[in-house]
Amino acid sequence: MEIFNEMYGTYYRVVLEILRQRRGLSKQEIAEIVRKLGFDESGLHLLPQLTEQWHLLVKGDGVYESILTKDWVPVQGVLEKRWLKTVLRDPRMGLFLADDEIAKLEQELADYEVLFDADSIWCFDQFRNGDAYSERGYRTIFGVILQACEEKRELELVYRARETLQGTFLPYRLEFSEKNNLFRLLCFRKRDLKPFTLNVGKVMEARLGELVDMVLPEHRSEMVVVTCRVVNHRNAVNRAMIHFADYKKKAFRTEREHVFEMEIHCPSGDLMELVIQLLSFGPMIQVLGPDSVVGELKARLARQMEL
Repeated sequence: MEIFNEMYGTYYRVVLEILRQRRGLSKQEIAEIVRKLGFDESGLHLLPQLTEQWHLLVKGDGVYESILTKDWVPVQGVLEKRWLKTVLRDPRMGLFLADDEIAKLEQELADYEVLFDADSIWCFDQFRNGDAYSERGYRTIFGVILQACEEKRELELVYRARETLQGTFLPYRLEFSEKNNLFRLLCFRKRDLKPFTLNVGKVMEARLGELVDMVLPEHRSEMVVVTCRVVNHRNAVNRAMIHFADYKKKAFRTEREHVFEMEIHCPSGDLMELVIQLLSFGPMIQVLGPDSVVGELKARLARQMEL
């Protein structure tokens, strides 16, 4: 059900920025806004729809002008408020909002029912032993790490996995693994800029350090490029772009009508998660390579047929 992803998603913000312009825009200027605010493949879909199909822009004298005559004003409807109340019940919200902030929002939304509760959704192919989002110690450590990422500050960490890792780290970003149901910190060790990917749940101690006074290199996990062919049936291409939004990717039109080719850059540690996501598209996606991924897909399909 496409409701809020359209209102608050990247494509919506791109279109809104174009419609807010107080002057006519050339097609090249529209393409530049799409490229700057969207994804690499955004122009593939947005440009023809904006200039030919959606009737949001009026063409004249070689430029396109917005149909808006007044400033855009956001409006919260009943459905949106019910959705916001539903999101507040997610245990991960306590990592980003304080308890008093959540209580205040709950009070403001007291007259609205949630759309669904957590027991209404069953996540298949997801590990049950994810991070302990509600535990006070976890929330405290997560808050320190989040603050370091936002303020670009060093972190003094004690990390326990197979062996204890201790030292000063430079945070790169936080990411969430849907399959493993946990948060990970991508960071560099300060003394040698060695990249690390640390499970937040295994961080025993975290303290803020000095401001990071350098530009960090790209955090390069071992990447695997998975090449797919997508048949644009039942809006499969748009669904794939949204579904794989967490990955770096490129999309191309092929010579065959309604057939697109996509390259997905996936960290090797997340490859099994990507395989499961690809299987969810059924016959709409054909994986072309690498051979190891194709073999894993075939093996999983063979096991399913034996059930």
